[in-house]
Amino acid sequence: MSQLNTIFSLDKVLNTNTDLNIEEKGILDIKYSGTVASTESDATMTGLVTRDGDYVLIELIINFKINSECSRCLKISKQEKEAYIDEKLYIKKDNDYDINFKEENIDIQPIISEKIIDSISLITLCMKDCNGLCVVCGKEQNSSICKHIEKNLKESPFSSLSELDL
Repeated sequence: MSQLNTIFSLDKVLNTNTDLNIEEKGILDIKYSGTVASTESDATMTGLVTRDGDYVLIELIINFKINSECSRCLKISKQEKEAYIDEKLYIKKDNDYDINFKEENIDIQPIISEKIIDSISLITLCMKDCNGLCVVCGKEQNSSICKHIEKNLKESPFSSLSELDL
């Protein structure tokens, strides 16, 4: 499988006002929250790039399945997601994505990455009632619950603080 193509020639869009239809498939690698998540299968990107006066309009829909770690038990969970891109970029001035319209090709990867990260939850759960990991031994608690003996509060040098009336 190949990477999702994000580099396009806007020559026809800029010079002849012809719309650019985009239909691409490929794998996405996304870095967010200190982790790297990649799509499980090909992501599909469909949409249109048009010129409207001094602006270029980018309207895309990206469908993808992503593998990411559960925030509680660290198991890999799979999610189906959809990201919408509806950007209006001014041709003659700088834009937020450092896209230079004077170059022959433009790379819209920064726009795609931002919108995909916006569509991904920072806290991912493998299931709604995930029990996470045992705080004592680190064992995953979804299949079986650990039955560790609770520590006696009197063992702690700070246990007398629990008796304060705050």
